[in-house]
Amino acid sequence: MLGRLLASIRKEILVFLRDPKVRGMLFGLPVMQVLVFGFAATLEVRHVDLAIVNDDAGRWSREMISRASAASFVGRVVHLDNMEEFSARLARREVLLGLHFPADFSRDVALGRPANVQVVIDGRRANAGQVAFSYMTAIAAGLGLELAGAEPQFVTPPQAEVRHWFNPNLNYRWFMVPNLAATLSMVIALMITGSSISRERELGTFDQLLISPSTPLEIIVSKTIPALLGGGIVGILVVGVAIFAFDVPFYGSFALMFAAMFPFILSVSGVGLLVSSLANTQQQSMLGVFLILSPTIMISGFATPFENMPEWLQYIGQASPLKHFLLIVQGSFLKSMPAADVWSNVWPLLIIAAVSFTTATLFVQRRLQ
Repeated sequence: MLGRLLASIRKEILVFLRDPKVRGMLFGLPVMQVLVFGFAATLEVRHVDLAIVNDDAGRWSREMISRASAASFVGRVVHLDNMEEFSARLARREVLLGLHFPADFSRDVALGRPANVQVVIDGRRANAGQVAFSYMTAIAAGLGLELAGAEPQFVTPPQAEVRHWFNPNLNYRWFMVPNLAATLSMVIALMITGSSISRERELGTFDQLLISPSTPLEIIVSKTIPALLGGGIVGILVVGVAIFAFDVPFYGSFALMFAAMFPFILSVSGVGLLVSSLANTQQQSMLGVFLILSPTIMISGFATPFENMPEWLQYIGQASPLKHFLLIVQGSFLKSMPAADVWSNVWPLLIIAAVSFTTATLFVQRRLQ
């Protein structure tokens, strides 16, 4: 049995490595995706086109405009004469944010009365608009604090000092790049196992498995080992890029995280083998992989908070291997995640792997009969 198993594993690895496209997918694609996501996929807002409609022209409106224009997130400031012109520019997506100062703005500030400024946001770019609005609110709050300290008629409002634990500067790369270590490992493992059996069937070599002495379990194991190696290599590569290229801190245990990586890849590989056993061609298997991949990522908490989903969808999300491994990766990078917390997310992966592999073995056994 061991000799047959080693020979099958060797054959699968050679088939995998002899294809230059597959080698590029394994080593080139993850690095390219990490660089693209690391630099492009961010919630930080910069180079905002800001429109100003100032009906006041007093001291405090000019001070507010000066501070807003000098903000690091503002790219271009457009001074307009009226709101009609602003509406036209907003409709053409030429500006993201607009400030409208009423005629009595500076007078209200000087008298110590509440002074209001209208902020208009392009709702078609809601996320970027809300982030830019929070930046603008911080500028207004800073001006209010200075006025409270310099003018006796102003009363200093109570202030809350905010500290962001684990990510003090809210660097979005500290969140996005480590998540790619889990996501890309899953993608590679699914692609390798998803095309393994369907490739045999499409090339006509599946009939050789019918007359070989290998059991369905041996076939499953031999097609899983390359996925474990490929997904593990990609995961280690992305972790190295995150630490050395993007300066993401790592406070946890490498041993615990990499030990948890293999149950994760194992659970994903079982799903890929199940898809491959059902497909007749590689094209069908790839379509099946992507059909599973998108919802798995969406319900895992990769891009949006898992807790924000409806309760019934959170129960479904517990079956996503990516959801559990993302918690391990994030906890290993930004905090020293203890072994007990790692285990609480590993045992669901073992259950998912057992279910998926058992189902895949049954389907392969049916195909071989």
